[in-house]
Amino acid sequence: MPREMYLVNTAACLLGAAGACCLYIVINRLIFHPLASFPGPRLAAVTRWYEAYFDVLHGGQFMYEIQRLHKIYGSVVRIGPNEIHVNDPDFYDTLYAGPTRRRDKDPWFLSSIAPGMSFAASNYDHHRARRGGLSPFFSKAAVRGWEPVIHENIGLLCQHFRQAQETGQLLELHTCFVNFAVDTVSQYVFGKDSGFDTLKEPKLGEKWKKGVNGIFELLLLVRHVPWMYFFSRILPVWFSRLFFPKFGHAAAIERDIEKHTRKVYNSHSVTQTSIIDHLLRNDKLPPAERTLARLTDEAKFLLVAGTDAPSQVMAITLYYILSNVTIYNLLQAELQAALPDASVDASWGDLERLPYLTAVISEGLRLSAVVTSRLPRIAPDEDLICHGWRIPAGTSISMSNHFVLRDATIFPDPLTFHPERWLSSSSSSSSSSSSSTLSRYLVPFSKGSQGCLGPK
Repeated sequence: MPREMYLVNTAACLLGAAGACCLYIVINRLIFHPLASFPGPRLAAVTRWYEAYFDVLHGGQFMYEIQRLHKIYGSVVRIGPNEIHVNDPDFYDTLYAGPTRRRDKDPWFLSSIAPGMSFAASNYDHHRARRGGLSPFFSKAAVRGWEPVIHENIGLLCQHFRQAQETGQLLELHTCFVNFAVDTVSQYVFGKDSGFDTLKEPKLGEKWKKGVNGIFELLLLVRHVPWMYFFSRILPVWFSRLFFPKFGHAAAIERDIEKHTRKVYNSHSVTQTSIIDHLLRNDKLPPAERTLARLTDEAKFLLVAGTDAPSQVMAITLYYILSNVTIYNLLQAELQAALPDASVDASWGDLERLPYLTAVISEGLRLSAVVTSRLPRIAPDEDLICHGWRIPAGTSISMSNHFVLRDATIFPDPLTFHPERWLSSSSSSSSSSSSSTLSRYLVPFSKGSQGCLGPK
């Protein structure tokens, strides 16, 4: 047989095998899969590229596509080959349950950028072990012990506000609060004298705001095309930026975090005044959980998660306060009555007793909805029942905080900043759980055993 004919036959066989394999996958997912009977678009049931179309080509719009699908198919929709999305606020506590009901994360949904971070631990037991090492730093007592540092950083931020007032300079709120957050969190992660000290700069820069935004956009891309991140790490930054312009911003803060983590890791401090020190010397963690690479990934997670969400909530909340004179006056009156001496730093204990301030913060958390992505969970040991559908154990099930926080049946006029909705302790929704208070549906950072470490 001539060589050319042999190559043609081989190629034809390979193409035929690939076609048969694809056909098998399509038939299996549409007809024989345990989720085959669930409502949803057939293309989404066949391939994840349905989601990639909206997220990669249309800049993260799959969330709104999910919202559209629920209007067509109802509260339970199949949005992927092995994923069901639920839009029912009363199902939230069932899916994001506490430690008595095992929940895993969907490995596909997790990031390959920093596999050593707690967020990337998909297995329930693995996540619990990593989370246990961090939890002591996020208790109320621990945060109260950090109040002097927080007050010091507030003072530095206020200096920038005063300078802008005196010079007529404009300040962008998100930039201001990103710098405040990164200084506070980095001092907590690396130690009081090892933070980034951006607030001490003459002018507040946008490096961290652009870097964090770049990381989140990169995460969205890498989820669908994971090999791109691998090549971005081995190729020059300038080359990677040709394909993903914001990679340069993301790479810059990644390098800073890596440098600071390495410094703390090699310092051999015995004071354990930082999270990295504590994890490094925590004998309850196996050696594999205390390597430089693992701790660097954890530091990236803490700095990015602890910077982006709080800064957005603070900026959006302050915007609504300043744009509504009634809210501004009511809040100012409560603060002046409770804290007549403005020169004395208010403690957390003083502030959490103020009802209107608490209502403003709750409304800010609700309307900010900083976690706009869905959060898939897997119940490995039990079937879950929702709206008459039995969702098999092992299925990836997701809900979107954004939909819960903007549900008009729970929060009438949901796009209006209305703190008064939180002032009545007997406030209830018109959903099926009519006796539940609004606080049950305040889920900006998720709930359950794998929810946010520091929600407030």
